[in-house]
This record gives sequence, C-alpha cells and structure tokens, in this order.
Amino acid sequence: MSKQSKRGIKGQDASEGNSFLSATPITGSANANATSEATPSVSMTEALLKSISAAVAEEGKRILLSVNESFGKLEAKVDNMMKRIDDVAVTTAALATRQAEAETRISHLEDGIAPIKKHLDSLLIANKELRDKVIELECRQRRKNIRILNLKESTEGNDPTVFFEAFIPKLLQLPVTTIPIDRAHRGFGIPEDGRPRAVVLKLQRSRDVAMVMSAVKRQGNPQHEGRTLRLVPDTPPEVRAARRAFNTVCAELIKRDIRFRMAYPAILSFKANGGQKSFKDPNKAEAFLSSLT
Repeated sequence: MSKQSKRGIKGQDASEGNSFLSATPITGSANANATSEATPSVSMTEALLKSISAAVAEEGKRILLSVNESFGKLEAKVDNMMKRIDDVAVTTAALATRQAEAETRISHLEDGIAPIKKHLDSLLIANKELRDKVIELECRQRRKNIRILNLKESTEGNDPTVFFEAFIPKLLQLPVTTIPIDRAHRGFGIPEDGRPRAVVLKLQRSRDVAMVMSAVKRQGNPQHEGRTLRLVPDTPPEVRAARRAFNTVCAELIKRDIRFRMAYPAILSFKANGGQKSFKDPNKAEAFLSSLT
C-alpha cells in the first residue's frame, strides 16, 4: 500500500471520530446525575448484606450453642453408661472369680466323693448280703413254728403249751392224740378292734410241722367256736411283706385257673406257655401275665 493511501485512511478515521464526538456530547451535569443515582443502591446492598451476615452469625451461634448442649447431655449419658458398664464389668469379674472357686471346690468334692461312693456301694452290697443272711437264719429258726390266726383270746387258758398239744390234733383230726410243743404264746401287744392276737407255736419235730400243714392244705381252714382259723408257717415280717406283694398276681392266677406255689423266701412259680416260670419281682410277674393271651 502507498504512503498516500495510508494517510488517506488515517484522515478518514480521524474525521469519523470527530464526527462521533460531535454527535454525542458528554456534559458534567449528566455525570453528576449518574453518580447520585448509583450511591443509594450501593448503600442498600451493603446494609442488606450486613443484616444477612448478622442474622447468619446469630443463627450459627444459636445452632452451635444447641449442638454444644446436646453434646454435653450426650457426654453425660455416655459417662453414666460407661460407669454402669464398669460396674457390670467389676460384678462380672467377681462372679467369674466366685464361679472359678466354686468349680474348683466342686471338682475337689467330686474327687473326694468318688472313693466314698465306691465304698458306699460295697457297704450296701455287704449290708444286703448280711440282711439276707439274717432273714435266712431267722427263717431257719422259725421253720418249726406255726401261727394260728383268729383264735379267740383266752381260749388256751393258763397253760397254752399243754392246751395246744392236744388241741391241734383234735382240731385237724390227726392220727395222733398229742403233738410235742416246746413253747406256745400269744403275739405281743394289746388286742385292737376285737381282733385276737396271733398264737405262735414252736413244735419239737419238723415232721409234725409237715403233718399239720399237710392236713390244713388237705382239709382247708378249720372252724372253732364259729370262727374260721388259719394255720400258717411263722415267717419273718420281711418275708411276709415280700409275699404279700404278689397278692395281685396270685389273684389273677386264681382267676385264670393257673396253679402256683410260693417258694422260699418269696419266689412265685407257675406253669405258662408250656414251661415253668419263676419270679422274684411282682411287677415282672404282673407284666408277664398281662402279655399272656
């Protein structure tokens, strides 16, 4: 581009600028009005911002105070819970200690009881054996004895031995006139409810005992002065109790027309299902009868 053309352009730009300035003149009064209008807006904004800041700060303080109070209460509750937990821990530790001591003592007692129990078991076995021997010896001592039940009091008079030596053969219609008797006496105690006391006879010979019991079995219970007498072997109370335990079973056997016998000391025997059955326990005997069709 030539220097003349550049100068022409610059002159044109200057003329255009001058024309713009002349077209839009700026006066001092216009600037003053604009400044006066902007100043109130800035003041109101600053006041509003200060008010909002103050309100936010106040609300923040209130929230902070509330949070602090809540945390204070929470801390108090936590402290209380921690204290209670500590108390529970102390109690638990004490209980654990006592439990350990109790377990130790129980263990020592168990260790000490074991040999005592073993010794006790042996003593119980020995006691039963001795008891059975005593009962057996008592039975042997009484094997020549006969008990007479339901005989009226004072029937025998002042000399019961002499009376029963002649009374027994006559009562049972034996082939002899007298039976030798060592002793004869009533049972101890006082008669109650009009029931006479039992009479105990000790015969001299075992064959006389067998003869008397065979006659009773053959003839049944004899009668005397309107009373039905019973003559039974004189057995110890323990044996009688063991035999009475079979009463229910014996009644059922009689109902079923099954013959049975009671062996010494208390063994029930009878035939069933084509074989001989023997029972020492009445419960087992009753269960067996229940199983029969």
